[in-house]
Parts: sequence; structure tokens; C-alpha cells
Amino acid sequence: MKNTLFTILTFLICASSAIAQVEFSAQARNAVLVGEKFQLVYSLNEEGSDLMLAPLNDFNVLMGPSVTSSSSTQIMNGKVTRSKQYTYTYILKGTKPGKYTIQPAKITVDGKKYTSNAVTIEVVKDEGARQKQEQQNGGQSSNGFSKDDLFIRVAYNKSSIYQGEPLVLTTKIYTRINLDNISDIKHPDFRNFIVQDIEKSGNIEWNYETINNKQYNVGVLEQKVLYAQRTGEQVIDPMEIEFLIKQRVNRRSTSIFDDFFNESYRTIKKRVKSKPIKVNVKPYPSGKPANFNGTVGKFNMKVTTSQNQVKVDDGITIKVEVSGTGNHKLMSAPKLKVPTDFDSFDATVSNNLRNTVSGMKGSKTYEYLIIPRFGGTFTIDPIEFTYFDPSAKSYKTITSKPIVIEVEKGESNGSNNNNGGYVPGSVNREDVKFVGKDIRYIKTGKTVLKPVGTFIFGSTPFILGYIIPILLLIIALLLNRKRMHENANVHLVKNKQANKMATKRLKKASAYLKEGNNEAFYDEILKANYAYLSDKLFLPVSELSKDKAATLLSEKGVKTETIGELTEVLDTCEFARFSPSAGESQEMDKLYKKAISTISNIDDQVKK
Repeated sequence: MKNTLFTILTFLICASSAIAQVEFSAQARNAVLVGEKFQLVYSLNEEGSDLMLAPLNDFNVLMGPSVTSSSSTQIMNGKVTRSKQYTYTYILKGTKPGKYTIQPAKITVDGKKYTSNAVTIEVVKDEGARQKQEQQNGGQSSNGFSKDDLFIRVAYNKSSIYQGEPLVLTTKIYTRINLDNISDIKHPDFRNFIVQDIEKSGNIEWNYETINNKQYNVGVLEQKVLYAQRTGEQVIDPMEIEFLIKQRVNRRSTSIFDDFFNESYRTIKKRVKSKPIKVNVKPYPSGKPANFNGTVGKFNMKVTTSQNQVKVDDGITIKVEVSGTGNHKLMSAPKLKVPTDFDSFDATVSNNLRNTVSGMKGSKTYEYLIIPRFGGTFTIDPIEFTYFDPSAKSYKTITSKPIVIEVEKGESNGSNNNNGGYVPGSVNREDVKFVGKDIRYIKTGKTVLKPVGTFIFGSTPFILGYIIPILLLIIALLLNRKRMHENANVHLVKNKQANKMATKRLKKASAYLKEGNNEAFYDEILKANYAYLSDKLFLPVSELSKDKAATLLSEKGVKTETIGELTEVLDTCEFARFSPSAGESQEMDKLYKKAISTISNIDDQVKK
């Protein structure tokens, strides 16, 4: 009886879940022209029947429904997933201007009715039809169009932002003529901003907008997210686009046969420019916490440990995940204060981020590895993360709970030896203060005595004193001749001195680090790397890019891991050199050491 009841319940649950997964939706364009044909598509992921549409009195139904179906099978980790898709397509045409709403449709699946969403469509006048007809008939002026027929606008979501707050720029194309292509785009240099592109899927989607009683075809070309790194009024230069416009022209007929071939096309280039943008960048409010590092947005923090009860020398991973929306790229690793009886290692960082119109969204995870060396119960202080919330205009600090770790003593930890003394592992670091500092020796080693009356004249050292300088002179002459020969080859000289010159620049960056001049530090690191690559690859700095350098280094046999480290150093410098805090001294010191080791690794691998 129990088994039968269980089977029935399982069947009901599966059936209800299957029904709950049915999706029925409607889709159409937001705006169409009067007399223009367009599609109204209903999608269903299960086979249905009795499709019922709401009255379409405001449109002419030219065709439909056209029913198509598709199915797919996916196997992942041994699990087979099958899906179906049914589409019902209608061809409609708007008859008069206005904004109309097509009410939800209904369909039946397994005896149950499902309702789609409503669709709103705006039907607008085709005021550009006359102009298009004139273009087709060759009735154009010498320019073919006016400045009002084609222009671009760069819209921005805010005119006043805080430093580090995302600013979204949307570039739109407005046209009343037929465009063939885009031949050139000139972007602003975005001084004092860090720029991130928002990825687009597919080609430009066009809609209609009415401006000053004129109908325009409008498409979004691109979107960018900017993070201001300087306060005050910032001016973003105009954006320029060169369009290719294909126009039809008529040729004068010279014979009866030309009547069949009296039409041709010409391509006109038209460069248009947007207006400059002025944005007021406000500084951070007063009362900035000491641990604030320039992170702006809205965030959450989650702290977890791999285990809280371990043995001596067992590794423990503490994971700090910071998620939310903001300028993740400028975020520094939260501080982890570990007891002195633990060995700690640098955090490994992983990103799961994407650019959106709200800013960079996702999570950044820091994993710290710590290893206990002595037994006992230890408490790691709470981890704090501070950020600035521009919507609340205040600083916020997230604090985790203390982490308690119980370490079981090992076999040699704290145990006595057979003679009643302690083995070396019985004393922890807190007990060790001064070792070997109470005794200082004046002189160590054997004393060598010489007999009275010993002379150097005629001795072996005396003879060698003549021979050795002569040999050194000959070697110096040979080396000088070799150096002169090598100096004749400019590329070879630069190649050999590349590491030396980079080291000089890195020393200069080290001086900036000690002075606390963060921007100059990152700028010098960046210059040192590009100057080194220029000398090593025989390529001017003006022609260098990260992708080109990576390709050339790979051809010279440099390992992929080393190229990845170089790219990471360059990215960090480009993102952080304009940052207000640009990370902590400890993080900058790590970057400095990483830059030195990366250049050294490249130098070794290119020589091989």
C-alpha cells in the first residue's frame, strides 16, 4: 500500500513539474511603418492545440498561422535532455498610425489552457518614403541629403557622478536615408576614465523614432561603461563616424540600348560627429574609513573555510567572495590577519564578471591558504570590506564573523624526548624571542703566522704580479674588440641591454612606491614593460600592443604561462594607474616583484 501511494505521489509531482515548465510567449517589433509588413510570432515549448488570438482589428492579417517545430537533444555528464519548440507565425500590416496592444493569445496543452503575454506595437507614418522615392529616381541635390537626415548622438545616463561610479554611454545612429556601411569610427581618448565595452549580440537592431515631426530609423551602435578617476568637470570629446551611402543615379541616354542600362550607383562618404559631453565628477564624501580602497557600488561578502578542525601541517583554505555591482577591477584583496603560528600564502583571485548598463556585475573570489604549525585553538579576526554606495551617498562596511580553528597536536608537537627535554617542535613562535644573541666571538678560524725576515722579491707572488696584469690586458683588448663588433649591430645591442634598461626603470618605479606616488609607480611599471618589449622584439613602442606582443613572444618560444603573467601585469597597471588609491602598498610590492620575475622569465626563454 505504501509503495503504491509513493508511486502515485511521484507521478503527480512529475506531472505537475512537467506542466509547470510549459512556456507560451508572443513577440513582435516595437515599431513599424504604416503599410509595412511584420511578423507576430508565438512560441511554445510543448505541442499544443486550439490556438485562439485576440481580435486584430487594427491590423491586416496577410498570412498565418505558419507552424514550424524543432527539437534538440543534449547529453551532459550522462544526463540526456530533450527540448521541443513550436512557433506560430502571422504576417501583419499596420493600416493607420497609432499605438496598439495585441491582447494575450490562448492555447491548450494536455487539456489545460495557457495564456501568452500582450504585445504593444507602435505604427508610425512613413515620412521618409517620399525622400526614398526621390533617391531612387535620382532626384537628389549634389549632396544627396542634409545634416538633419543623418546624425549620431551619444547619450549618457547621468550628468553628475561620484568618482568610481559607472557612467553608461550609448551611441545611437539616426538616419532618414539608406546606409550601405560604416568605413571608419574615431572614438574619444576618454582621458581620466577607465572604459569597459558592453558586449552586443548580433547586428544593429533598428527602430523608429519621431524627432521634430520627422521619422528616423534609429539603431544602437555600441554601449560603454566608464569609471571616472578624476574629480571635477570632465569633458568627453565627440565621437566621429564615417558612413558609406549608396545612391542611385541616372545616366543620360545616348542610344536606344542605354534605356535598359541607364541606372547606376555611386557611393558617398559622409563623416558625422556627435556633441561633446560634460560630466561633473564628485569626490568621495568626508569621513572616509581607513580601509577604504576606492571600491564603489553595492556589494555583499561571504566568508567560508574548508575546515575548522585540522591537524598540524594540514592546509586550510579561507574563501572570501565579494559579489555585487560596481568597479570590481579596482578592488583590492581584503586583509586577513593570521596568528603568528600559521604560515600564510598570497591570495589567489578568480573573477566571474560581466559588463552591464548598471556597471560591472558578478563576483570576485579570493582564496587564502594557511597552514598551522602548532596545536591549540586559534581565532582569526573578522574580515572587513569597505565600499562606497553612491545611491546612499555613504560608506558601508561588511564584517564577517571570527573564524575559530582547532588544531590537533601532532606526534612531535609539544612532546618530551627520552632525556626529559623538549624536541624542537615543542616551542612555538610566541615563545621564541632571542636565540644566540648572548655570546659574540671576537675571531673564529685558524691563525696563520709568518716567519720573521720573509721577503716578497723573487717569490712566486712577485712573478705572478707581472704575468697576471699582462694576461688581463690581453683579455681586455679582446673583449673590447668583441664589444665594438657587437655595438655595430644596433638591434643586437638593444636586445642585450633590454633587461638592463628595464631594471633601471623598475628601480625608478620602486622609488615611487616608497614615496607613495601610486600613479607614477604604475605608469613607470607600464613604460618599463613596453620599453623592454620594444627592445626585445625590435619593434617601436608606437606599433606595440598586448595582442601583438603576445603573438611575437609566442613565436620566439616564450611559454603561454609567462605571456599570461605579462598580460596580467599590463592590465593591472592600465586599470590602476589612475585609481585614487590604486591598491595597498603590499599589493603594489607584489606587482613590482611580479614585473621583475616576468621580464626575467621572458629574457631566459627568448635566449633558449
